Amino acid sequence: MGFKKAFLIFTGFFFLSKTSYPHAFYVSVCNIYEKNDSTFFSIRVFKDDVFDVLNINKESKNATEKENKKIEDYVKKNLKISFEGNNKELLPSRFGYEGSDYTETVNIVYVVGEVFDSGLLEISNTVLFDYLDEQVNVVGLKLNNKRESVSFNQNKKTQWVEII
Repeated sequence: MGFKKAFLIFTGFFFLSKTSYPHAFYVSVCNIYEKNDSTFFSIRVFKDDVFDVLNINKESKNATEKENKKIEDYVKKNLKISFEGNNKELLPSRFGYEGSDYTETVNIVYVVGEVFDSGLLEISNTVLFDYLDEQVNVVGLKLNNKRESVSFNQNKKTQWVEII
C-alpha cells in the first residue's frame, strides 16, 4: 500500500509541475481558406509568447481593448500577403483567446475581400521571429484547387505558392 501511495503522490507532483513550465514548442499556425467571395487568414499564436514580446503582464481575461489591438497590429505587421505582386491588406475579422495556462493561444482571423484565382501568392510570416530564435510558423492553404502546407523559420521568412 505504501508503494501505491508514493507512486500516486509522485505522479500528482509530476503532472502539477508540468503545468508550471512554459510550453516546449514555439510555433504558430495560420490557415488560409476561401469562403464565399473572401479569403480568410486564421492564425493562432501562444498567448504567453506574444504577451512577452509586447510586454503585457496580465491574464488574457484582463487584457484591455488597447492591448488586444496592439496584439492584432503586431501579428498583422508580421504576416504579409501579396498576390501577383500586389500587396493585400489583411482586415481584422475576429479576435479571441482559447485554452488556459501555458497552452493558451491568441486567435486572430483576418480577411481579404477577394479570392485568389491562378497566380503566385507570396507569404511572409515573421511572427515572433524578433523574440524567439526557435520560432516556427506553419501555414496551411486551401485555395482554389491548391492544398499545401509551408513552414517559416529564421532562415526562411518568405515563400511563394503557385495557385492553379
